[in-house]
Amino acid sequence: MALLLFLLCLTTTWAQDWSPVDQILQNGITTQVYPGCVAIVADAKTIYYSKSFGNYTYGITPPYTCALGSNPPMTADTRFDMASLTKVVGTTVVAAKLYEMGFLPLDTPLSDPSLLGPNYNNNGKGTITVRNCLLHNAGFPSDPSPSYNSQQFGCPETSQQYPQEVFSCRSMIFQSVLNQKLQNPVGAVYLYSDLSMITLMFAVGNVVRNKGLVAASDVRSDCLAAGTGPDAAACYFEAYLRVSVYGALGMNKTGHLPDQSVWCECAPAENGTNGALYMNIVPQGQVSDQNAYALGGIAGHAGLFSTPNDLVTFLRAYMYGSNLLQPSTVQLFIKEYNQTQSSRALGWDTNDPTVNDQGTNFSCGDLMSPLTFMHTGYTGTLLCGTPTGNYFTILMTNRVYPTDSTGSTGIHAVRQAFGDAVVGIMGP
Repeated sequence: MALLLFLLCLTTTWAQDWSPVDQILQNGITTQVYPGCVAIVADAKTIYYSKSFGNYTYGITPPYTCALGSNPPMTADTRFDMASLTKVVGTTVVAAKLYEMGFLPLDTPLSDPSLLGPNYNNNGKGTITVRNCLLHNAGFPSDPSPSYNSQQFGCPETSQQYPQEVFSCRSMIFQSVLNQKLQNPVGAVYLYSDLSMITLMFAVGNVVRNKGLVAASDVRSDCLAAGTGPDAAACYFEAYLRVSVYGALGMNKTGHLPDQSVWCECAPAENGTNGALYMNIVPQGQVSDQNAYALGGIAGHAGLFSTPNDLVTFLRAYMYGSNLLQPSTVQLFIKEYNQTQSSRALGWDTNDPTVNDQGTNFSCGDLMSPLTFMHTGYTGTLLCGTPTGNYFTILMTNRVYPTDSTGSTGIHAVRQAFGDAVVGIMGP
């Protein structure tokens, strides 16, 4: 009887009609929201849906192809520029692990000697805590101003026609973080800010270094070659993620700064030639976020590359228990924190329909549970995990290639339709 029930359940699962999802994702290519995408719906043990559509480009041969053909098809092993998913699959995870180890109480001021030190206690920033950065209510403006890639900021590579993705500007950027002025009072206003995660990267990286959580041999020598001062905390941040998170989980195609030998496995981003981007190239295997590029490709807000298959590994470890984090820590970080201010959890967003941001305006769809934790990335990436439905969704695209022609409205419509169609099959 037990075997019969199991077979019945299996038959029911695979008998589900996913054609509405197929149509939505294919339509995103037809309307040129993106040249290609990969979508996955899964839980702890079952992949309910995994399908790839389209190619790297709309037909033009990308800069790197290896033996994958003149215009490689998207697959579940394509490496995507994760953009702001770096904030949750990277920086937030490090913060959560250090919190769990007792090394990072969330209400520790960033001016604490264990984090950024007393030099951070200026321009009204003395009371900013780790929690403020995770909630995006530290008082920062949304972006660095001037941006790190601007002539006004003056990174050494800025004067080059083709600036390199190197660490020569990191010390200048760290100093600008220390001197950052606030736009709002600390804790008073929610304002999504890349500066929150750039700042937090340096803070948590300093903890990793001071606590000896990575071996010296695991830290990138090219990163340390740019200097071993306080800004080198970024090197320890990257090493900890690479070894203790992605390496420990077997996420072998996830990390910052993919080796050039695998750039052909990466979906290209926007066409930055003719001065459209700081780097003046079509980024493929190099981060397309210009501030992250100026940082050398290691940043707390962007810079991570990953594959849909690796993200399945990550979300399964995150949602269903593993050596990554204790369930109580996960629950703390995915729970909406202050409903009167925003729908944000710690690092993550939630799908709460009643408050500011609303899961970045319901990117997981109108029908998915308000308890859903989620995050989007500018390049067209999306993660949604619903504890209510006990499953997660992954949607990876390179919607900024060759330009952001449809703006945020095109990808947002696809994301919502995808999420609602999944709920129609899987439940909220």
